[in-house]
Amino acid sequence: MSLKRMLISSVNLLPWGIRDNIRKIPVVAGLQRWLVRNAMSGETFEHRINAGPASGLKMLLTLPEDKAYWTGTCELDVTTCLVGEMQKGAVCYDIGSHRGFIAGVMAINGASEVFCFEPNPDNIESIGQLTRLNPDLTLTVKQMAVGAEDGNATFEIMPETSMGKLSTSTFQDGVGGQRTIDVQIVSLDSMLSRQEISPPSMMKIDIEGAEFDALCGADKLISEHKPKLLIEIHSFDLLTRCQAWLVERGYRLSVIQTDIDGITATNFRVCHLLARPAG
Repeated sequence: MSLKRMLISSVNLLPWGIRDNIRKIPVVAGLQRWLVRNAMSGETFEHRINAGPASGLKMLLTLPEDKAYWTGTCELDVTTCLVGEMQKGAVCYDIGSHRGFIAGVMAINGASEVFCFEPNPDNIESIGQLTRLNPDLTLTVKQMAVGAEDGNATFEIMPETSMGKLSTSTFQDGVGGQRTIDVQIVSLDSMLSRQEISPPSMMKIDIEGAEFDALCGADKLISEHKPKLLIEIHSFDLLTRCQAWLVERGYRLSVIQTDIDGITATNFRVCHLLARPAG
């Protein structure tokens, strides 16, 4: 085995408890960054995460950009929350599936089916790689954006090409996209009425500022089926709109990173809103 391969495999020897905190140890963190950047970079490899919420998930990775996937600590607060909230056998939605990591976490932790909604063709290719590496996981891919109603929309590919947003989103205004593409946009209510998807018990929504539109397009679904929701919130205005909408429909709310009652327009930071049905 080459030195690079040995170093790549060495992450699985690290105790889980220190993986997310290693960056806080100055000398060790500096050495790790140097090794990843200089001795391990550039090679694409298949990796099986061996600890944490994503344990058992296989991914195709390239260092250093995929370091958080490599350690299994990517979006650790989100994955820990989802695994704690979802039940075995749940139908889940991953809206804004990106490369499919969160969907993979939900599936490997017992979801019966995960519907992945993602309009970015580069990410669709990555999700395809994920499904090929994990053939036992029940991931159903929908190459489309989710919004308030069915139609077509302009989608902006961001400078980091795996990221993108609908042109109507105010998220990162002023940051020009690499290119724009036309995408299909659907409401979850219309898809459910056509029996193209099954009712969920857990939904994760991260669509770069268009989260409220996705809620509006799922009014009937949410009112009738009462799934739990974990929503990435990009602005204080989005937080207040989602909060009022969900409370009106009988949800109890918290923010997984901080005390929701202490968030103001002045101290707001990107966060995740957890919504549970009241009662």
